[in-house]
Amino acid sequence: MIRRATGMVAAMLTGLIVAANLAVAAPAAMTVPDGFTFAAAGDMIGPYHDLPKSEDPGFAQVAALFRGADVAYANQEGSIFDIKDFRGYPAAENGGGYPLQRSQFARDLKTMGISLVSKANNHATDWGSDGLAATVGWLTAAGVTQAGAGEGLEAARAPAYVQTVKGRVALVSTASTFPPMAVAGPPVARFDIASRARMGISPLHVREVGVVTPQQLQTLRQIVGPLDFGGSPGANEVRLGDQVFRAGAKTGPAWEMNMGDRDAVIASVKAARSKAKFVIFSIHAHQTAGHQDKGGAPYEPMMLHWANEAASSEDPRPANFEPALFHAAIDAGADAVVRTGPHVLGGIEIYKGKPIFYSLGSLFFDFRGKRTYTTPTGQVMNFPDGYFQTVIPVTRYAHGRIDEIRLYPFAIQVGGPAGGMPGPASPDEARRILENLKSMSAAFGTKISIQNGIGIIRGS
Repeated sequence: MIRRATGMVAAMLTGLIVAANLAVAAPAAMTVPDGFTFAAAGDMIGPYHDLPKSEDPGFAQVAALFRGADVAYANQEGSIFDIKDFRGYPAAENGGGYPLQRSQFARDLKTMGISLVSKANNHATDWGSDGLAATVGWLTAAGVTQAGAGEGLEAARAPAYVQTVKGRVALVSTASTFPPMAVAGPPVARFDIASRARMGISPLHVREVGVVTPQQLQTLRQIVGPLDFGGSPGANEVRLGDQVFRAGAKTGPAWEMNMGDRDAVIASVKAARSKAKFVIFSIHAHQTAGHQDKGGAPYEPMMLHWANEAASSEDPRPANFEPALFHAAIDAGADAVVRTGPHVLGGIEIYKGKPIFYSLGSLFFDFRGKRTYTTPTGQVMNFPDGYFQTVIPVTRYAHGRIDEIRLYPFAIQVGGPAGGMPGPASPDEARRILENLKSMSAAFGTKISIQNGIGIIRGS
């Protein structure tokens, strides 16, 4: 659709006014009915074959959890369309490959009970804006609601809603890990006519800052001197290219959010709170405290992933910006927070009676039976055991807080007819998965009991 530039300016001003009003609005009280249940899953990379029409008993257990919940969510990483009909191109920048599923997969998602997905992630524009638009189109046609992508930032950041028998549910989705080209953008006006807005994702830009002592900063300033091409951002900072150094008491790498992006995301959560009985906030974020230990890296397709990148049971620390953001989302009205991206499990925090899932691993992870992968840039990735372990939590609410979370462990099959799909873990592996999750969650003060092969978190 085209419109006059004057209309575009008016719309932008209206959007600014609405955003300002959202920023000061207090979140409404939670109105989700007692007994409401929410099932969540992590990333979906594949599978590249159709899901079984007559489900095998193993996968049927997985689907039953989603169908039995009032609402179910997962992160759709790959694109969805039939390549024989696609007129676009693979993008020069990608999230580490070009995962693609046939259009049937969107219908399979709906059939297995998943009605909400996020599309803000590093693979959203692997096939360009056309591929993202096609994916959103197939999801919509199948009755699966997506959040985190749209034509222009306003659409990408907007809450998405799905109606359930117990009331309206909202999803707000963003990503802090993505190729630069993936960001949704505004129309461009030429000859008094505005183009369409750019199809893309809702971004949360973050940057890694090197925190040093005041003495070290002074030394850096002397060394950088005329090499400070970008100009120092402040008296307490030195910048060399894209790298920023700052003096501080706690030295080492640290992540900082773009506050404009952060405030826009929180405003969307507040908007969702005023219109929905249950609000989910999700983010696709590869950044971890482990990244801070290793140091940052410039954008390259597969530098978006690190081998065994998520926190281990010995190091259950998220990146420093994540807990603050997740707490702010709950303060703004979110009833659950789900972080995706690492492909291995992270801990669970309960904040003000609401769950924060720092990572649920993958729901689907299909590399056609391989445990190694050579990227388009020639980098070889070795997938650790944790990439093939997952947990599906089903959270039940009462009196506006969690009543109970039941944690179901599964193992992702490697190769064969069910390759890339979750199925029941053996008793020994199920216990290892749950003990690992229990250890990581303990760092957040969360207690998990294990009963009959299921993890249980009880509300206070």
